[in-house]
Amino acid sequence: MASPTSAFPPGYAEEDISARVIAVGVTFIVLEIAIAALRFTARAVCKTKWGLDDYLIIPALVFSLGMCTIAIIEAKIAGIGRHLDVLLVTNPQAVVNWAKCGYAIEQLYCAAVAFPKLSILASYLRIFTTRPYRIITYTVAGIVMATAIAGIITSLASCHPFSSRWDLKLFISNCIDAVRYWKGMSVPNIATDVVMLILPMPVVWRLQVSKNQKLALSGIFLMGSLGIVASIVRLTVTFRVTALSDGTWDSADIATWSLVESGCYLIAACLPVLRPLFVRATRRLAGTARSQTRHSTGSSISMREQKSSPGESQSFSETNHILASGRNSSGTSASGNLHDMQHEYYSRHGIGTAV
Repeated sequence: MASPTSAFPPGYAEEDISARVIAVGVTFIVLEIAIAALRFTARAVCKTKWGLDDYLIIPALVFSLGMCTIAIIEAKIAGIGRHLDVLLVTNPQAVVNWAKCGYAIEQLYCAAVAFPKLSILASYLRIFTTRPYRIITYTVAGIVMATAIAGIITSLASCHPFSSRWDLKLFISNCIDAVRYWKGMSVPNIATDVVMLILPMPVVWRLQVSKNQKLALSGIFLMGSLGIVASIVRLTVTFRVTALSDGTWDSADIATWSLVESGCYLIAACLPVLRPLFVRATRRLAGTARSQTRHSTGSSISMREQKSSPGESQSFSETNHILASGRNSSGTSASGNLHDMQHEYYSRHGIGTAV
């Protein structure tokens, strides 16, 4: 008797890319837990009171971890990463499981992307004191929330009757185009990313600090839009898929980049808060290195290092002083709201206090 897969081309039935979904899911579970733990550790180290941006990270972590977990389950028992026509003749129940898991990921994705972006915007509200910037920030936050809510509602109402979602005989005629849904979700995400990317820059570059300090501060804000790269890649992947005719195979890349996107947003929201930990670590490493060098090279070199170290230390200290207090060593102050902006941002993130 012929095998059920004998009608397929050689090697076709064995093709399986589910391993990449599992690898990405496991990787981001580890990264997200670690980065969130470091964020809360930084808050504890600096004895900083939690703000709305910190509380928003908790649901962001929960939803993102939920996505990763379901994606791993989908790869294990639901056939994602294998060809749909092969599964229909070898394991039709896996196709039903795939449809159910995909539905769950759609709901979680909307929230997993929205919450870390709202956390970033909440941190902006702590530092923007001028009315126009606050209005823009609130507007972007409203768009982020509206996009997430619209995405969830659209997914919930995507099939009629609802059971058509995992009944392939009814799916095409009774459900919306899933590919168009994913494309539609990506566009407003990228648009708000771009606004979040450029929003702080005019304020930063009007600060009365050195160019290097402006670049450093710009870099911190640019971390907030780290997810835009993953979002753009994910959008290009969805545009390569014209229809989910081979749904379990085609959705593997979409699911993978959805995990990367939500994970990058969460990491981007946490990275700026980790600076106090980085400062402590680099200072301790630098101190250890100097101590070992002095011990091994003798008193002459040691004296020269001791003469140069205060200057380096003073430069580093002055940088933190300017950015934390808004004043340089001569007492010149950054003006008005710009001073408030830099002082609030750096005091929130422990700059100048992590020693």
